[in-house]
Amino acid sequence: MKSILSDQLLRDLIAVGQVDVLVGLPTLNHADSVGPALQAAHFAFNGQFVRERTVLLNSDGGSTDGTADLVRNAPLADGDTLLSSQSLRTRHRISAPYHGVPGKAGAIRTIFAAADLLQARAVAVLDPEVVSVTAGSLAALLQPVLGDGVDFVSPAYARHPLDGPLVSQVVRPLFRSTYGPRLQEPLAGEFACSGRFAAACLGSPDWESESLRVGIDLWLSAVAAIGGFRLAEARLGPRELAPRPRPGTATLVAQVFEALFDCLRLHEASWTAGARTDPVPAYGDPAPPPARSVSIDAARDAALYREGVVALEPMLSRALRPATLEALRTGGAIAGTAPSLPPGLWAAVVGELAAAHRRAALSRDHLVQAAVPLYLGRLAAFWASVEGQSEDHAARELEELSLCFERFRPELVSLWTAP
Repeated sequence: MKSILSDQLLRDLIAVGQVDVLVGLPTLNHADSVGPALQAAHFAFNGQFVRERTVLLNSDGGSTDGTADLVRNAPLADGDTLLSSQSLRTRHRISAPYHGVPGKAGAIRTIFAAADLLQARAVAVLDPEVVSVTAGSLAALLQPVLGDGVDFVSPAYARHPLDGPLVSQVVRPLFRSTYGPRLQEPLAGEFACSGRFAAACLGSPDWESESLRVGIDLWLSAVAAIGGFRLAEARLGPRELAPRPRPGTATLVAQVFEALFDCLRLHEASWTAGARTDPVPAYGDPAPPPARSVSIDAARDAALYREGVVALEPMLSRALRPATLEALRTGGAIAGTAPSLPPGLWAAVVGELAAAHRRAALSRDHLVQAAVPLYLGRLAAFWASVEGQSEDHAARELEELSLCFERFRPELVSLWTAP
């Protein structure tokens, strides 16, 4: 722990003493978006958790835009004086740089080490880019841990079925079919957990893996799934992100496929041994999903898919089985129409790419880049199957997709474990 926590942070934490709740805030140049998370934490500390011993720890990756100073010095909110006068305990707020490998994984590791040192009963990690966070949503994440002994609480956002397609078309069905729990958001950047879970994660050798640089959020959900922990979801309503630059589609898709495949390799002994898909208990009342916010250009996606299958055929032939590659060729052959890439075929494509990534059938970087046009083809096929239909119809299509991934699971295990 001494190598994780700096001397100054150790002194700050010792001055805090034992706590009930630690809220972690990993940041890197988030001065333009961190305000709502700060406000949510402090209103929750002085409201829902007024009787608990609390601390807010900002684990900063070397921001140059004044994020750390903002966390230390920002006025909390209108009425802050009244809130402070009602507080029964001192409210601690610490901002400190983390050490080690750059990236969010280093920040999470520091937060977990601090929680272990302070013997925190519950830990919540907030996403500094989520501006829809409130004291109520923070409390919704933490209450299952404090009240019911849950070890890991994942958010369940109110989404339109066509929103978050990378999650609904790839992450959710593959995670469910391999790890078991039917989490809605295995890749969420905010969560809550028990001190027991944080301590167990600290003991993992995976922190030294390069895979955690982009896959830490998924890795945490996976550890919760395979480690014998109690899981739950908290219904948080719609999620709103700050308007700031983000990776383009090609970069983001490749990163997500890389994170998924790397986690499967890290945990292969667990998930290949067998997993039963189970619902996860959900806390809170369902909220109505917002109106659809995704902009769809199905014709562009279909064209990129067709071009990609032709251009990448030599590479794909080393990753996919002949029958699967032939189905992709014939399914996208007619220009101007939506590709024929049904759920069963898509499950086979993703599973075979995962197995190829595991055995390094070709450059892993090239493989996840090759997945991008295939993903766009699946989007175009999905849009065509739900166009003009109801939200319930789209939701049923997504459930059928997950079931197809589950049915493909035995084949995936066979491909994965083949000599």
